[in-house]
Amino acid sequence: MKVLNITAEKDRMLLKTTCTDASLTVRAYSPATDEQVLIGECTASAENGTVTVPRIIGGRDGLTLRWELECGGQILEGKKYTEDLCFPVEYDYDYPQTDSKKGLQVTMIQDAIELGVRHAAQNICIGDIMRPAGSCPNPILFTHDGVEYTFDGDYIEKYDKRIRELSDNGIIVTLILLNSKHWATDTSPELYETLFHPGFTPYMNEPDVHLSAFNVTTDIGIRYYCAFIAFLAHRYAGPDGKHGRAVGMIISNEVNSQWIWGNAGHKTVEEYMTEYTTAMRLAWQTACSVYRNARIYISLDHFWTGAQNLTDTTKYYGSRPVLENLSRIAGAEGDFFWHVAHHPYPQNLALPDFWNDTTAEDNNNTYRITFKNLRVLADFLYREENLYRGQRRRIILSEQGFNSHFTPESEILQACAYGRAYRICMEIPEIDSFILHAHTDNWQEFGLNLGLWRREKDGPKIEAPKPIYYVFKAIDRKDESGKFHWERY
Repeated sequence: MKVLNITAEKDRMLLKTTCTDASLTVRAYSPATDEQVLIGECTASAENGTVTVPRIIGGRDGLTLRWELECGGQILEGKKYTEDLCFPVEYDYDYPQTDSKKGLQVTMIQDAIELGVRHAAQNICIGDIMRPAGSCPNPILFTHDGVEYTFDGDYIEKYDKRIRELSDNGIIVTLILLNSKHWATDTSPELYETLFHPGFTPYMNEPDVHLSAFNVTTDIGIRYYCAFIAFLAHRYAGPDGKHGRAVGMIISNEVNSQWIWGNAGHKTVEEYMTEYTTAMRLAWQTACSVYRNARIYISLDHFWTGAQNLTDTTKYYGSRPVLENLSRIAGAEGDFFWHVAHHPYPQNLALPDFWNDTTAEDNNNTYRITFKNLRVLADFLYREENLYRGQRRRIILSEQGFNSHFTPESEILQACAYGRAYRICMEIPEIDSFILHAHTDNWQEFGLNLGLWRREKDGPKIEAPKPIYYVFKAIDRKDESGKFHWERY
């Protein structure tokens, strides 16, 4: 006996099973990965194979809970989580389309508008905006799943201004959701245990550990995380763009190098992806219950079968095993429409000539995926086991750039690399955006100069546009013959 599908309707849950006309015990648990918290239990009959129970159970919304059916003392195998959301939502419009894949991690908004940017990513940290009750002077109170949460209105207003200015100018904004105590503010100590992953806390002061994984191990951690997702969806997914509009969410950063960018302590790739799949699914269920076509992305760096450190197998993984586990776990427990935010930096971040990358081969066993062999990622996602109900997953390139070295030759090479990379993106239809990093050279970025604008050699001051600036500006515009400028590269 199996559970074949779980559907959430407006007021009820439908659990389709292989059972017929049988009495079953229905249990709903928190999806917390380390706690077995029973939320509610009832008895129901399987009529023509479908078990129907109220959506609200034990005072909680069954949409995001883990479901279990027992018949005759046997626990049914199969689906555990909601796969179909069949109820009216607050925002129900098509995912926005643009006339360009050109994107940028924007520093100067007016300059980005003049450059014709159509895609941008915005970091937003859970610890910057969630607060203990009564702890900030300008609170925004938000109720989710029966509990009131406090958001810092001062910081939210800053995000509002930036996101609104971008989206009002035709730029599609994707939020990068992060969990760090070293961002715009320090996360309130009262929320450390709630928001941070318990595996992160022993390493939170190590210099090479920058971000925590989201805490989906405890029920209270789950509830705060879902409230964070719901708040952002309600505030930024509205078609009117009152506060600005953002229609996608990237969950953490480069999670195959989790020790640095989504730390959950020492875990095998299977252990880590069990938790991360839970975080992805919760984000999808929660965001899509507000905006039906919200897109949820996994973030990956350029390692494929390779890794940041091949000997530290509980710290670093390849992107291929990460995606294989995501696809397997989601397919078995309750599939959802996840997508990929990839970072195809060159093999050596200091050298922009990706076409010379020796570890980027045109096969599924390649060590890395860079722009040289970007088709490998698309081909992997085309495989039947990785499709979502016959549909291909979408790809965004949410962070990647090309370095220069304060010489005319290196800056011309940087511009050439961007043009060649853009052409490759244009030839892969599933890639929706190429978000270049960075707008300006960053004085503190490990000695790299990835910007459109050059900084002074011995300091942070921005001096002038580099050749890549002019290629970027013209990249998706047609000449008199009707050809795109990228066709020259």
